[in-house]
Amino acid sequence: MANREKKVLISGYIGFQNFGDDVLLDVLVKHLKEKNCKITALSSNPENTKENFQMASIPYKNPFQILKGLLNTDILISGGGNLIQNETSTLSLLYYCFIIILAKLFLKKVIIYSQGIGPINGKFQNFIAKIALKCADMITVRDIYSQRILSKWGINSKFTYDACWNFETPDYKPENIIGLQVRNYSFMYKDMFKYIAKYTDMFFSDYEIVIFSLQNKNDAQACYSLERALKQRNIDLKTRVVLYKNPSQIAEEFSKLKYLIAMRLHANILGLKMGVKIVPASYSVKVRNLAYEFDLKYIEASEEPNLHPILTDLTLEEQENPKIKNARARKFEWSYIDSIIDK
Repeated sequence: MANREKKVLISGYIGFQNFGDDVLLDVLVKHLKEKNCKITALSSNPENTKENFQMASIPYKNPFQILKGLLNTDILISGGGNLIQNETSTLSLLYYCFIIILAKLFLKKVIIYSQGIGPINGKFQNFIAKIALKCADMITVRDIYSQRILSKWGINSKFTYDACWNFETPDYKPENIIGLQVRNYSFMYKDMFKYIAKYTDMFFSDYEIVIFSLQNKNDAQACYSLERALKQRNIDLKTRVVLYKNPSQIAEEFSKLKYLIAMRLHANILGLKMGVKIVPASYSVKVRNLAYEFDLKYIEASEEPNLHPILTDLTLEEQENPKIKNARARKFEWSYIDSIIDK
């Protein structure tokens, strides 16, 4: 029975050309192929997902295709990422919870993969999330904060590191390049880009400045706005905007960075993994939690940033934080998920 080809349906933030979610999907799909699983994904762009990940894909909004996909699968995998939250959207929270509950009604095995839980606002939303998560046969969470939330709800989970730590990356060969990674954010401090430009010019005027859009729909406009702020500060700065194509493209660019100021969680994790000196710019609790975990000095995206002391310490720092050095050995623990797949 353990050797029979298992059919797996993946539900997540798939097909939206988002770096972090694509990395998590890439790592998951490679492992499932090693397990000889037949994989299908619910995607907003099935053709793109088929091409980029070499697997079957169906429209995530088509109810008939969803029902067919669930009926024809053995296991639903929900994740990875931060799906069970309504900080960005209550509709998406209800959607992912509905897929989990429906899978269990069809008597399918349910795995929650590399998830961050919360924040979830509203009694009804918390109620639905608890019902959905109690349906799961296995829950893996990427941080202890999520595990504590589930423990308070009386739900068992397994802590394992974010699957981004398993992402295959090129050798790290830093050059005089600083990366700036920004995104749109409703509560962004009004002069944030002006301040980032000021301190980038102050500390890195002789560096190449690469500005990363990791989800073009949400990031590109912010990236070009930051580039304009840099040029207004100093027309001679050497700047370049990188629009997201695929995870390997971003990993190749990151392998040349010496420093990085980044908003998105997986930009910060990739920087840590590769050896880049980073400054997180927190727009969410998940980014703050990462900063706390590694004793990183960070800025709040919603407040006036004082980057001067942070960059002073970072550029003078000779020895690497041992927590970061040790983290490079981290791996996502597959045994929990395999215990369900192999049954």
